[in-house]
Amino acid sequence: MGKIRRMSEQLANMIAAGEVIERPASVVKELLENAIDANSTSIEIQLQDSGVRQIRVIDNGEGMSESDALLAFERHATSKVKTQYDIFRIQTLGFRGEALPSIASVSDVHVKTSDGASSGVHLNIKAGEVLVNEPGVMRKGTEMEVNHLFFNTPARLKHIKSLNTELSHITDYLNKIALSHPEIAFKLLNNQRLLFQTNGQNNLQSVIASVYGFDVAKKMIPFSAKNDDFEISGFLSDPIINRASRNYVTIIVNGRAIRNYNLMRSIIEAYHTLLPKDKYPIVVLNLKLDPILVDVNVHPAKLEVRFSQEESLKTFIYHELRNVLKQVEYIPETQIEEPKVVMPKPIQQTLSLTKEATFKPTIAVQMVDENPIELKKESVDVKKESVHVEEVAEPMVSLEQPAQDFKVVVPTRQAIPQLELHYIGQLHGTYLLAQNEEGLFIVDQHAAMERIQYEKNYALLKDVKGDCIELIIPMVLKYSANELLLLKESLPSLMKFGFEIEEFGGQSLVVRTIPVWVQNLDAKLIVETILQQIIYDNKVDIGKLRESVAIMMSCKGSIKANQYINEHEIKQMLVDLCLCDQPYTCPHGRPIIVKLTKYEIEKLFKRVM
Repeated sequence: MGKIRRMSEQLANMIAAGEVIERPASVVKELLENAIDANSTSIEIQLQDSGVRQIRVIDNGEGMSESDALLAFERHATSKVKTQYDIFRIQTLGFRGEALPSIASVSDVHVKTSDGASSGVHLNIKAGEVLVNEPGVMRKGTEMEVNHLFFNTPARLKHIKSLNTELSHITDYLNKIALSHPEIAFKLLNNQRLLFQTNGQNNLQSVIASVYGFDVAKKMIPFSAKNDDFEISGFLSDPIINRASRNYVTIIVNGRAIRNYNLMRSIIEAYHTLLPKDKYPIVVLNLKLDPILVDVNVHPAKLEVRFSQEESLKTFIYHELRNVLKQVEYIPETQIEEPKVVMPKPIQQTLSLTKEATFKPTIAVQMVDENPIELKKESVDVKKESVHVEEVAEPMVSLEQPAQDFKVVVPTRQAIPQLELHYIGQLHGTYLLAQNEEGLFIVDQHAAMERIQYEKNYALLKDVKGDCIELIIPMVLKYSANELLLLKESLPSLMKFGFEIEEFGGQSLVVRTIPVWVQNLDAKLIVETILQQIIYDNKVDIGKLRESVAIMMSCKGSIKANQYINEHEIKQMLVDLCLCDQPYTCPHGRPIIVKLTKYEIEKLFKRVM
């Protein structure tokens, strides 16, 4: 008898479940995708113990007949693709026909469904075996109930994390699917407690309010653009609103929330020099394109996709988002709170009669509000934010007023007006004080000079040609065998930029010439940076390198803190700053200017209440 045997259907489904179903969030994802593909307009997710004990998804979609319901739990049975050509034009979220049989093989599933033509059907499938098949009375739609996930696979069950961790994975996915489909009303409950809700009115900014909070949503900037191949739209935060994680960037492709590292980088690079190190924006980017240009059949989870024109797509996204950010002014604005009088607690112990006790109330004046200020107007021409001294953690789900309406506020797209600052004085050798009719402006002199020098240096380096000079002593650099293979392909293309680099034997490269614009800088550091970029990105991006060099030059050539300069130099600095293309942040993303309005000053001195 041969050694090779055909696996049973149940065993094959359990193995497939290992790829498709990792945790309760995986079940929620697959059931939500089926509900959305069924053209549902309202979907409710009910959890018991974060989905470990029970997951119930109720929709008002097209529903299924008895025969379709039974067939749906067989492997590779689907209504979404019919021929091999359909695979190249996927327009649904699900299509593999693996999810339902995989879920049913490791849980106890109850299905109630009706297509509207009959009263409905009730199925109970446990560990892949149909235990109940009976008529049921149900409205049009489907109710999927998954109980005791991984009850028959203890090895998988023991890898389930804490209930809070599992719930966070579910809410994270639901946030992204809700942002992908603002036209659908979603509701999430855990142990009968409402956690999240959207109204399904096709208002993306309203969904952003449910996910990230009202204060964030009302300050998001809308954008839209298209060319012959791609169309993008959505909302992005200005640089003042930032977070410590990339998870706040949501990329949606034809209604599917996806992960794509290269597109993520393009979005984040659009904020280059606008965000501090290790800070990331909040972005919801909706991409529409011909399905033939994207391959979603890459991974069983269907989260990773590949694009056939990825380079042009990356460039398109970067330039469009960068242009939006250039058109919005974002000077951080302080908000003065009422002075707080802190009275000491009553002293309980007996006081010495020989020593007089003195009570000194402490006046605590909070100068900068860490929370975004409340905007009074419905429409704004200028984006104004409050200073965020540190990141304020926000829940990924909204627990209060989950389905409130939200009016879209579109900032006026116009050229940023010159600041026209009038110099007053210098503070602590570090900050410049200036004013205009709007109020007091505090300028970080080092950050301001960095921005001025950066824009000048970048303009100079941008126009530099590929002229080169020969090194008196050639540079020798060693690399590993696999790194050398990657570098060899790009060495000829470096010649046109002025870098003559050759193999030198012993896994080494020799650098014989460098561009003229590098000669007064750390040439070795720049060459190593270029070669590391090739190893990492598999391409040469001299433009990006010149930008990095411009930042390096601006930082070294700028005045420092605690350095007093004369009034003429200061006034010239303010003039140069006002002429910058982007005078609000230094090249490292730190704010240059903080504004204290005339109203806030008068409020501080009780001139207004």
